Amino acid sequence: MSLFTITLVLFLIMDPFGNIAPINKMMRAVDPKRQNWVIFREMLIALGFILFFALLGEVLFNFLEVNDITVSISAGMILFLASVQILFPSLNSLRLRVPEEEPYITPLAIPLIAGPALLATTMLYSKLQHNNLVMLGAVLISWTLALIVTISSRRIHRLIGNNGVLGIEKLIGMVLVLLATQRFIDGIKLFIDRVIS
Repeated sequence: MSLFTITLVLFLIMDPFGNIAPINKMMRAVDPKRQNWVIFREMLIALGFILFFALLGEVLFNFLEVNDITVSISAGMILFLASVQILFPSLNSLRLRVPEEEPYITPLAIPLIAGPALLATTMLYSKLQHNNLVMLGAVLISWTLALIVTISSRRIHRLIGNNGVLGIEKLIGMVLVLLATQRFIDGIKLFIDRVIS
């Protein structure tokens, strides 16, 4: 897997555009002079969790002796579930009921940025990608891009409005469906190749 592919997947699952509305809602209770610092702090906490799960994934899957076929198919399934959540958000979605108060770890760092789908995908990709530097680079680049979008959330919302944000979020969901399908097919191909050989 290339650096670009892993970076793109991680960035899409972070879904910073989908987090624009809840972030703006939470930031109402924060002094405007502190807002960027609060967002940066929460993003740093999320980064810590992402890096921890990236390291945990390699160790855990080696311990469990899980092969690449299982990991690839699982990655496809998790990406598909993440895309469904983006395309068809639940009425009980956390994004719709975030508290109007300064966040601390929850709900901004966990689970809006580093949610279960992202952490699970990070673990799976750390197993598929044997080059730790590529994985680390992908995490840092995707995190940096998400940080830029998150800090600029008010400006982005003013620029493109609710419909623009919703449109981008749906596009992200569709791209994730494509990536999920490709990852699932890759796993099936690996399985067939192993059986034939």
